[in-house]
Amino acid sequence: MTTSLSATWMESRSLKVEKINIPDPGEDEVQIKVGSSGICGSDLHYIRGDKPVTVGSIPGHEIGGFVNAVGKNVKHLREGDLVGVEPVVRCGICRFCKTGAYQVCGDRGLVGETYNGGMSEYVNAPGYTAFKAPSGFDSELAALAEPLSCSVYGLERVNLRHHETVLIVGAGTVGLGALIAVKAMGAHAVIIARHPKQQEMARQLGAHEVVGDDEAGREQLAELVKGHAFDVAIETVGGHGDTLNQSLKSVRLLGRVLVLGVFMVDKVQIDPLLLLDREMVGAVLYGNMTGKANYQMALDILKDHGKAARSLVTHRYGLQDIQEAFATAMDKSKQSIKVHLKIN
Repeated sequence: MTTSLSATWMESRSLKVEKINIPDPGEDEVQIKVGSSGICGSDLHYIRGDKPVTVGSIPGHEIGGFVNAVGKNVKHLREGDLVGVEPVVRCGICRFCKTGAYQVCGDRGLVGETYNGGMSEYVNAPGYTAFKAPSGFDSELAALAEPLSCSVYGLERVNLRHHETVLIVGAGTVGLGALIAVKAMGAHAVIIARHPKQQEMARQLGAHEVVGDDEAGREQLAELVKGHAFDVAIETVGGHGDTLNQSLKSVRLLGRVLVLGVFMVDKVQIDPLLLLDREMVGAVLYGNMTGKANYQMALDILKDHGKAARSLVTHRYGLQDIQEAFATAMDKSKQSIKVHLKIN
């Protein structure tokens, strides 16, 4: 048993930091001393009331830290290893799991949602979710592999090819992470960014063109599409926006739209004519459908693009300041992109 300072959900949809007991890891688990835990946009949905909270549970699925203890059946890690956590918990025996598509396992869970997460000094997780970080990483960089994995999986689904043109709709963490992945794969990237900080960051990350989310930006985008419609559009906003139609209108015939954003509405209206000879693909989480886990691919990208990825972390807070950290993540006037909790 390990005593841990942890953030837990209350009925008021706020978080309190308290000491709790973390059990010793099971035979197939590892216990991680968390160094850094990122606040994801999906975490903010709980605060806003879009998703129900489980009182007493610990959020946080973007996790980097050091192995504190290892269950006897975990052979690929040892105490002291720096790891990132691919938080998808699965059955391992269904037809999806057997083909590496465990992101759609019918019994899928998630560390930080259905299992206690990383906004805690210590967290237990299934051994298979912990990936040893490459040499030169720290906890913060390891934690950034999780959001980047979403883009890596999505680009695998749409079979992005070298030198294709890509429109990225949205410049939050997912959108800017997609920009890093698109650039790493040798494609040409244009990104729509609303806030000045996002626009500045997109330019620093090497976007070929940055389009504002205003009337001038819409005119600029129309000219780009008129000249040469995009091969791929990546929708990263979700929420309550009308970004799917915008994405579909921006791709060429036989082009592809990748949906990474999480929509918080029951129905989204789409012009059916836009689906003629265009492909729309949704990507949830990540898996291992090609013999190499998308999470491992993300770690490999971070080996070469770690400085760029680390620049996404605009704010850092201690665990005791978690309320302020969430407030900063929700308030874009504070120019936040990725907010991290620095825990150990």
